[in-house]
Amino acid sequence: MASTGGTPMGNNNHRASRKGGVFVALLSVALLWLPGCHDWPDERSTAIEAQNILRDLSRIDTVPDPNVQGPAIYRSPPRKFKQMVGGGEEWKLIYFCQYHTAQEMKQILDEQFATKLFDEKGKSTTVNDYTITANPATNQLIVRCPLEADIDAVMEIIKETDIPPIQVRIDCMVSELYADLTVDRETTLMIQNLFGEGIVLGGKVDADGNPLPAFPGAALRDPARAKFGLKVGVSHEDFHALVDILVSRGYLKILMNPTLEVVNGQTAKIQSRQQVPLQQITYTSGGIAGGLILGTRTEYTDIVDSLSVTPHVFADGYIGLETNAQIAAYLTPEGIKQTPIVTERTITTKDNRIRLGESLVIGGIRKSEKRDVIRGVPILKDIPGLNLLFSGRDFEERATEVIFILTPSLSTGGKPNPEMVEFLRERHSSPMDQSFQEKMMDPLGLKAREQERDRELEKARQAQLEWEAERTATRLEAMEKTEQLEDLQAELELAKVKVEQVSTKAQEAASKAEEARTEAQKASGEAKQAKEQATQASADAQQVKTEATKTKGGTPEPPKDAPPQPKADPPKEQPPQPKADPPKDAQPQQKTEAPKDPPPAPKTEAPKEQPPKEQSEQSKPAEKPAQKS
Repeated sequence: MASTGGTPMGNNNHRASRKGGVFVALLSVALLWLPGCHDWPDERSTAIEAQNILRDLSRIDTVPDPNVQGPAIYRSPPRKFKQMVGGGEEWKLIYFCQYHTAQEMKQILDEQFATKLFDEKGKSTTVNDYTITANPATNQLIVRCPLEADIDAVMEIIKETDIPPIQVRIDCMVSELYADLTVDRETTLMIQNLFGEGIVLGGKVDADGNPLPAFPGAALRDPARAKFGLKVGVSHEDFHALVDILVSRGYLKILMNPTLEVVNGQTAKIQSRQQVPLQQITYTSGGIAGGLILGTRTEYTDIVDSLSVTPHVFADGYIGLETNAQIAAYLTPEGIKQTPIVTERTITTKDNRIRLGESLVIGGIRKSEKRDVIRGVPILKDIPGLNLLFSGRDFEERATEVIFILTPSLSTGGKPNPEMVEFLRERHSSPMDQSFQEKMMDPLGLKAREQERDRELEKARQAQLEWEAERTATRLEAMEKTEQLEDLQAELELAKVKVEQVSTKAQEAASKAEEARTEAQKASGEAKQAKEQATQASADAQQVKTEATKTKGGTPEPPKDAPPQPKADPPKEQPPQPKADPPKDAQPQQKTEAPKDPPPAPKTEAPKEQPPKEQSEQSKPAEKPAQKS
């Protein structure tokens, strides 16, 4: 019996164990097959991959080398040279514009040097004695002129006009305040049998027999008002007295603070556009077999906020601004329902003057509106208490204020890239704590290790960036010093050329002065020699005269051509003097040599009885030096 009863039980256990083995085998196959199936997504790997992509794309890195200088040729000084083109000479100027575009400099030079000719009809024709080519790719000017003086004139204009422009920063604050208050009161009154006399007192009823408000309020101008509100009063079969009072308040505050930076004289514009749904419209259209189809359509409108500014900096420290500002809003509450409406405020100014660093209210709008409508029974609507049953009121008050404030200042020229990167990282950092989520997604801490490794790599990257920044700064400083040295060398060479030119001019002036002095000395020597000859001739004539007097023994007649002797009139009767000494004035002049041109007069003694004619002939040789002088 025992053996017979134990056999079925063993079979059942064997069958159960075999079914369990089959189930385990199927489960193992499923676990091995599902990960290999491409149609079955792995949620864990998808989440990790998505999170890694988001983290990589949201990383903000600094620029490794933001201040790389351009080629040194762009900082070379202007170069002029002469060329032979078509058998004629012409001069060329190559100049790299430093602070303005080549097209702007070309326009300035064209307006300064172009010649305009007008025909009989008054039309102007521009005649250029030169050619200017602007190269936008290199911001370079190529000027051709027929003469070197024209090239020098162009270089002088370029030197005075190609100067650093002023960059202006404009901070604009636009403030709008709006508030709205509505008070609506309507009364529903219906009495079927007043005082038991069958008197009916009340308003009208609708198609269903329900009483309508006898003294409506804002429902007349806004049908949606009838769909909401709270009615308070008494309602019976033959008596209805209900009062509905609704108060609505709303406000709107807008503060727009755009900032622009622009070069003096240029226009900068910033604009923000948003398309918002304005309202929904229900329409009907014909269907199949004449049926009607109801549909809704949403209309959209553009909400545009913009600011356009053109600054003009003056030498007295003031700045003029041409401004066009616009601010729009969609959430402005209006009416008893406080429905949002679209508002737009615009201001345009052509000319105003503001001191740099100060704020100026260039425009503002302040507006207040109030409306109050009372509908009721005459006399009864003015009685306190009863006016709630015999009158309705629609009151609304709104006020708005818009202010435009501008603050111009000189721009600092930018901020270091690491500061801006840190600023953006703080702005884009998430305030949520994801530690719990990370623990659930990474129970083994693999992600924590990866993040630690990423932090180490980030530190190494930051250290590399700092080192590159220091290297760049050092290189920039060296390039700046080299540029300054080149500028000083160019100035030194220019100074040397100027000194050589001045020295050459000084030598030429000294040579001319030396020649003038030599000529003056030569003229003085000739004048002195002529004077000496005249003196010698006078002395010779006096000597001849004296010898003739000695020979004759009387006073000789003066020669006809002899120069007059002032204050030396001869006496009329003079006794002969055998031994007459010559005058004292003639003694020192006897030692001077006679001039080479006139021969010395012969010292022959005249005969005692010589007629006066012979005496005058003997004195003729002494007249030639006097006539020469």
